Amino acid sequence: MARSKPPNTLIVVKRRGYEDEEEHTGAWKIAYADFVTSMMTFFLVMWLINITTKEQREGISEYFNPVAVSQANSGADGALAGRSVDKTGALTSPNASGTRSLPVASPPVVASVGKDDRNPAGRKDPTPNPDSAGQPATLPQVTRAEFEALLDRQSASVQEQMAFNQLEQDIRKQIAAAGDLKALSESIVIQQVPEGLRIQLTDQAKFSMFTVGSAQMTDQTRRLMRLVAGVIATVPNSLSISGHTDALAYSKDSRYGNWELSSDRANAARRELIASGVPIQRVVRVEGRADLDHMVENRLDPRNRRISITLLRHDTNGSPAATRSVQ
Repeated sequence: MARSKPPNTLIVVKRRGYEDEEEHTGAWKIAYADFVTSMMTFFLVMWLINITTKEQREGISEYFNPVAVSQANSGADGALAGRSVDKTGALTSPNASGTRSLPVASPPVVASVGKDDRNPAGRKDPTPNPDSAGQPATLPQVTRAEFEALLDRQSASVQEQMAFNQLEQDIRKQIAAAGDLKALSESIVIQQVPEGLRIQLTDQAKFSMFTVGSAQMTDQTRRLMRLVAGVIATVPNSLSISGHTDALAYSKDSRYGNWELSSDRANAARRELIASGVPIQRVVRVEGRADLDHMVENRLDPRNRRISITLLRHDTNGSPAATRSVQ
């Protein structure tokens, strides 16, 4: 029997698709980060070289030298005092001599800008004094008399401050007790300033201390001035009196202006204080300031028209400090 011919065999080869894994991994990020770090380091080194002097660069080099000697001698201050016997400088920095220690400079901080050699900010080169070489710095000696005088000044300053506080309270109590003057409490401004205690009597929208354009006090102003004089007469501090006006000017043809008006009003306040019992020798300054010093920003505000009475501090005018007892 004839052998039959085998059928044609079909072979199918299936291939699995592989993706290129190398293109989708994060390995390139590491390389890029290393590159950026290297560039940053390079520019940092270039910046340091640009802003530092030769001495500072040598200090940086010695700071990062693992075999550089320390800033202080090791061991006790004996025969060698921590220095090497070898003249070539063995076991020390290669720049060091065998008979001396090499100080190590600290890394510089931001240097000041200028044409001259620059030191690290905050560091100053001490100027050696040949007469005090090796000698410890001495503090200035204070004698017992100087120390006691300092204590006396501090005690007088405290007493003066307490007296000023009491004066302010007394003035406000006196105004509150006077029924017809209670409405004028807003016309008195009391402040403690570096010069002393400043008492200002100001105009209000419905109250004027003087008649318009003159130095003639009104009856209420005179009573208010006497009330203030009765309180400040109890302390020995010197007085400074100044007059102030608003910015409303006189006509150009007038020979009388705000300077004359403020000076006349300040002098009128001086006469009223003296007549109310304040010793004349306590007044050390009377001046007119016209409209130079404004109490409020609006130059035409009536509060800018005022009389300022300042009780000067002891260290300002040399007079005895206020020693008024506080109860």
